[in-house]
Amino acid sequence: MRRGNDPKGFIDRDAEHAARGAAHWLAVLSDEHCTEAERREFFEWLRSSTRNVDEFLRLSTLVRSASNPEVWPNESIESLVAAARNSSNVTELQRADEQEPGRSPRRFIPWALAASLVGILVLGAALLTQAPMTSWLETTYTTRIGEQRSITLEDGSLVQLNSRSQLRTQFTDSVRAVELDEGEAIFRVARDPSRPFRVRTRAMEIVALGTAFNVNADEMRTVVTVLEGRIKVQNRIEVPQNVASPTPREFELAVGEQLIVSPTHPVVRVSLADVEKVTSWTERRLIFENTPLADAAREFARYSPREIRIEDPQIAARQISGVFDATDPASLVEFLKQDATAEVLPHEDGWVVRSRR
Repeated sequence: MRRGNDPKGFIDRDAEHAARGAAHWLAVLSDEHCTEAERREFFEWLRSSTRNVDEFLRLSTLVRSASNPEVWPNESIESLVAAARNSSNVTELQRADEQEPGRSPRRFIPWALAASLVGILVLGAALLTQAPMTSWLETTYTTRIGEQRSITLEDGSLVQLNSRSQLRTQFTDSVRAVELDEGEAIFRVARDPSRPFRVRTRAMEIVALGTAFNVNADEMRTVVTVLEGRIKVQNRIEVPQNVASPTPREFELAVGEQLIVSPTHPVVRVSLADVEKVTSWTERRLIFENTPLADAAREFARYSPREIRIEDPQIAARQISGVFDATDPASLVEFLKQDATAEVLPHEDGWVVRSRR
């Protein structure tokens, strides 16, 4: 693969991989729910190559001006960099780089400065975003209202992306990371034991090797359902300190199991006899079974710009069951008109539902 401004005509793949890895770890470390295991993994990545350190520090210039060193102390990140300094791998790489004939040596930054800049980098990223991960993930896929997409990712994994959804991906030699910002998707993961496949939402992180699962995420909650194999799920919602018996933070789910994580409700784990209704959206069918009307209206909103707005909380909480055409919200409106206690009025962008006076 060539690029015009490179006199040699080739892209430096090592530099490209280091840059991708740096972007991924910036996103992970800036997340307030970053785990100790992830920090250890970052340490291993950092110490494996001086180029990784250089790329990670280079990104600091993008956020340094927006940072405030008083907000987040640097000690934890500084200790990682200081430890990486003693790595024999780094020493050997630097020596080889300096001695390679005909090649200009890389510019190395003093380690004390490196530690400081890394801390500033992570701090700046935390200040610039409220999302679980930052926008530096490599590739973004989106779908509009009514649109669905089938995507083959770099590792061979398949994604079916539902309407009004967005996900971002990051793939390196050691990382397969996906962020589902909003919406719904089915993941059919290509097996790769050396690179666990990670999917993050606001509420949870899912880890899989070779399996299939459905993820439905919005601002209120995330629902994951296992279609094949097994997955591990980490609850990313903070547990209040005054809870006597907090819900477990990690779960392992098998085929047919579903986990619902929400910041406003306890974690729910259920076993489904049939996952057909979970994946019916791939056929543009909506199957509701004792589903709150507000949730049903929200599902229809994915497929049509015509909104069903429910003004009465009691009506919104009513449960309905039935099978509907996802692209035909009017069918739900006709269903609601049969309720003598509800009044359905046309609106410029859809319908309004309220209690009958």
